[in-house]
Amino acid sequence: MRISGQFLGRRGLAFGLCPLWLVLLHVRSARAQTTTASVADDAHPEPQSDERYHTPIASSPDYWHSFASLSLGDGLRFNNPYRLSTELGKTSESLSLTAAYYDLGLGVVRGPPDGLAHGVVLHLSVAAQGIPQEVLSVSYIGLERVGNGRTILFGRFGLPIILQPDLSGGLETAFGAAFMVSSGIGLQSELVGSLYYGAGTLDHSVTTIPVLSGEIGVFFDYEVLK
Repeated sequence: MRISGQFLGRRGLAFGLCPLWLVLLHVRSARAQTTTASVADDAHPEPQSDERYHTPIASSPDYWHSFASLSLGDGLRFNNPYRLSTELGKTSESLSLTAAYYDLGLGVVRGPPDGLAHGVVLHLSVAAQGIPQEVLSVSYIGLERVGNGRTILFGRFGLPIILQPDLSGGLETAFGAAFMVSSGIGLQSELVGSLYYGAGTLDHSVTTIPVLSGEIGVFFDYEVLK
């Protein structure tokens, strides 16, 4: 009976210690998993965001995006019915240079951060040389970020209104891009094609003057995410 009692006592002690061993094994396994996860995180750290420029959150809803630009431009005139002094050829159909001009743009669009946004933009162009000339254009614009968010592509189509020297109008389309060097400032370039209607001549009651211009300048960006 004594031997049987010792056997039962040891057996009962073993059964009593089993839950404790299970708890210790569970804790040790949890610690091992935590250590493995930490090593994996160290080996593959989360990418750090570049604070120099702002990239919209792709999963956010549509948002308002306002912008401005200040550029210097010049162009080629494909018809010179008034024999302006900057002609490059000998006839009125020859190429001629337009006056260099300053251009100020203000616009706003709304759309997804990772897709095409639509809006409106105003441009005021003022001649930098020669006789006073001013053109105000109102355009539809489509704008989209590409690549890593630093590059902005845009295209617009609108109606330019000549304010000086004589009131007139026409059609205008343009394509351009801006490369953001910081969160709100970038460098932009734009190619603009315009068709202006002018006063008549001895040969034509209404003249049409196609113009192709190039602009380069600074792009200012402001975004409101919700």
